[in-house]
Amino acid sequence: TTTLKCGAEIGSAMRALLPLLALGLLCACRAERTTQALSGGYHNDAGRFFHPTESSTFQLVKLGNVNVTFLDKTNLLGYDGQDFAQLGKYRVETRMGMITSCNSANFDDVDGILGFGWANQNRSAAILKTLTQHGRPHWNIEQPAAFHDMPRKFAFTATEDLGELQLGGYDPTSVAEPMQLFPMAGFAYGVNITSIKFGDTELLNFAPGHDAYVGEFDSGTTCVLLPNSTVNGSFAKSPFQTLYDKQLLGESYPLVFTIGERTYEIAFKECVEPASNALILGDPWFRKWIVMHDLTDVNNKKMGLALRSPSYQLGVETDSQPELRSFEQFSPLSKLRANRKVRPMSLTMTGEHGNGGVDKVALQSQSRVTYNVRLSVGTPPQPMQVIFDTGSFMLAVFARPAPSGMKPILAAESGSGVAGATWRDAARELMWRVQGGVGSNGLIGINALLLVTVGVAAFSVARRRRDQGACKRGYQELETIEEEGEDLPI
Repeated sequence: TTTLKCGAEIGSAMRALLPLLALGLLCACRAERTTQALSGGYHNDAGRFFHPTESSTFQLVKLGNVNVTFLDKTNLLGYDGQDFAQLGKYRVETRMGMITSCNSANFDDVDGILGFGWANQNRSAAILKTLTQHGRPHWNIEQPAAFHDMPRKFAFTATEDLGELQLGGYDPTSVAEPMQLFPMAGFAYGVNITSIKFGDTELLNFAPGHDAYVGEFDSGTTCVLLPNSTVNGSFAKSPFQTLYDKQLLGESYPLVFTIGERTYEIAFKECVEPASNALILGDPWFRKWIVMHDLTDVNNKKMGLALRSPSYQLGVETDSQPELRSFEQFSPLSKLRANRKVRPMSLTMTGEHGNGGVDKVALQSQSRVTYNVRLSVGTPPQPMQVIFDTGSFMLAVFARPAPSGMKPILAAESGSGVAGATWRDAARELMWRVQGGVGSNGLIGINALLLVTVGVAAFSVARRRRDQGACKRGYQELETIEEEGEDLPI
């Protein structure tokens, strides 16, 4: 496979697809790293570990609830905690993962992960759910009386230098045209795409019975990804191969996407890469448009697109303190600067077996874009820089051990016996529910459990299912497994 850089530049890089999954990004290894390099460990040179002993509102949820080993031997250990987290002007009490041990030093500049994916289950770990309602009754959490719930929508945009997260909606001054809304499709933040043209050539040559394909927005994907297969008969010919053949002839046109009745043009200079089956609207989209995610009505979710105003200045934050004014005076929009970094790496989270099974899908590419935003945890707030990721719905930070002798909210289960078995059984059951009966050599391999939470597993399995044959469909919620009297891992 090849990478189309447009212009005359054609490089040899491969992207397998799928968004970065939670802490896999934090500790995944570069392709050239050896086993010896792993012994360096995670140092966090900035020293921004969360210190639960210094927070008056910290509660221990469950000890030993995080134990993850990746295929490259990267290992994460930790526990589940509960405390206040502040993002922009919004401060909520929530549960989160506390990572106390990581044996990879590749991401010493990262303090945690802020997953902004959506999951509406009762015990969903989605911070977006916690931010947008007054309580989490299944966690016995009720927000303070002064709490203002965030409108269930947010926008993201970026330049070559930085990004901007807009909470509670979008800034009208940031757009050069009215915001166009489209029904959300797929298992993540996607839309139905009915056409992609390269000059007069149609790249989405649908087979009979197919008339649209889900394209998913992911700010962390460096390029635009096109399916490099017929996706189980969805297309008459591979869309990427069609584009590649035309570019070999020396043709140079922008890519023109049709969403709804509107067209959106991606310049010829932007990079396009092949994916096995996915269509990903990556970083080039966020650098041109304001991309809004509107979940105000959870039964009618919308994605929004508006051309960014050329005069708009990114990175000017609104006040970062929670506002205690009356609702009539409260302004819901909160803007956060997102520090952009392109990481040259090859994530080694994917493992192929002799029988063709895949333990875990992730990106394998020459680069990956990450955006770090400021998140404060605890009372008083302890500031941290965490990766903003719409491809997962977990919240986790690197932390010091829980206070000695603190009683957990949930009964602790030591070792990998009962707790590990419960974790694996839940993951296996969830895999059957979402994928329709895939065995243990499917996406979630039992011998290499790459989960921090069953919630993250649900999101990842769904995206893999999307990658294996996504056609036109509406946004679908995932089921989670909830056991009476016990929370799943956060």
